[in-house]
Amino acid sequence: MKAARVRATSPEGTPYAFPNNPAPSSAIEVHNDIPKPQISKPGELLIQVKASTVFRDNLEWNELYPPHHALLGNDFAGVVVAVHESEQDLHIGDHVYGMAHANRGGTWAEYAIVTSEEAVRKPANLSWEEAAALPGSALTADQALFMHAGLETAAQQPKRVLITGASGGIGMYLVQFAVAAGHHVVAATSSKERNGSFLRSIGAHEVVEYSDFGTLDEFDLVVDSVGFQVLGSCWSVVKPNGTLVSFDACSWGYIQEHKNKGISKGKEGVRALYFIAEPSRVSMGRIADQVLKENVKGHVLKTVSLDDVREAYEAVHSRGIGHGKIVVLP
Repeated sequence: MKAARVRATSPEGTPYAFPNNPAPSSAIEVHNDIPKPQISKPGELLIQVKASTVFRDNLEWNELYPPHHALLGNDFAGVVVAVHESEQDLHIGDHVYGMAHANRGGTWAEYAIVTSEEAVRKPANLSWEEAAALPGSALTADQALFMHAGLETAAQQPKRVLITGASGGIGMYLVQFAVAAGHHVVAATSSKERNGSFLRSIGAHEVVEYSDFGTLDEFDLVVDSVGFQVLGSCWSVVKPNGTLVSFDACSWGYIQEHKNKGISKGKEGVRALYFIAEPSRVSMGRIADQVLKENVKGHVLKTVSLDDVREAYEAVHSRGIGHGKIVVLP
């Protein structure tokens, strides 16, 4: 079958590794002779992949490198073509979507192994492309807000919520979910001129630029999807007893780093969190509910063939390319 893989070493023979020597995009290769995966244990499903997506930081995931050896591609929408004999819920022919666990991946391919915990039935009102654009980004947003930050899914006491990187692939779902739950959402972006209309169209109550942070009242919850200097500036706008959440791969270890550098000084009472999203039928159930209520949908920027996935990975790093996910069609 056709599938994308990461070359294990540089042209000079140096093994790629995380965090000191992650593979560049030039290490992404597409092969036509990869063996079709086979179900090997209960809970596994074999799907024919109809669509997947590109994650901006996929090559920075430590699961891709020894000793883990995960494969590229995590979002998926497709058709179940084989199930384990013990499977009770999903059946051959079911249309499903979800996110393969980071420690396995493998959905940049014509066929992939996923689990029954990762796959749920695709809402009929979503195309393959729209369905694939949802899981990874929407799961991360759902878990950031409702699992880790503890935000109410139906607010009795609305919170002030700031979302950075609000027009990005995950940020747009953070905005939509927090608004749908009844909270007051301020969307932060590098450019109101470029992204303001879009952010207001998906429900943001206010749109600000990062340079406006010094003028803002403090927030109960700040969810950062940018990292680096933007994450550092978030300490200035979170309440002393508020919550700060980050999940970007580059932000791993930020809590101790910011403490050591004095960036978080004076905000010792802030509940600062870092997490990595995991497949969850509970999260996917909430997302499907929002889809059916038409409170959220998958935003597709463009589609590319699997043969062009390297160029697509490079494209997602370009500022201002548009809103939504790049969808990969095997």
